[in-house]
This record gives sequence, structure tokens and C-alpha cells, in this order.
Amino acid sequence: MNTDKAKLLVETGNITGAVITAAPLVAGKWVVQLHRVGGDVVPLTARRENIRQFASIDSAVKVLNELGCKTATVDWSGQQ
Repeated sequence: MNTDKAKLLVETGNITGAVITAAPLVAGKWVVQLHRVGGDVVPLTARRENIRQFASIDSAVKVLNELGCKTATVDWSGQQ
């Protein structure tokens, strides 16, 4: 889900939370998983629908803040 759609869904209460987790197969990068009402989990994507990768947790948190997400969880289990 791209940031424009995610922001709209956050504003309407359709996003219940977010998890920042290590990017699979890419050491040192992070991805954001958005949790929707109803239990669906979708990744935050870039403009061309590729999963958006972040160089740091701080940069992922900054984007979530811009989207209006008030809370996020960091999953350290996949970090190398």
C-alpha cells in the first residue's frame, strides 16, 4: 500500500497499527507492515508498488509519523 492510500486509511481509522521489521533478504534495511481493521497485514510500498525499504528505524518512524500513525512496534527478531 502506498503512502497516499495509507494516510487516507489512517485518517479514517482503518489502520490499527504498524510493525517495523527487518527486510527479508536485505541486511540492514527495514520495512513497515500496516495492520488493517479485519486483520489484514499489508506492506508499505514505494510508488511503483515495490515494498518500501528504509535504511534506519528512524526513517521508518518519520514516515509513519507523517502518515498519522501514533504507535508502532519494532520487531527485532529478524535483524542480523
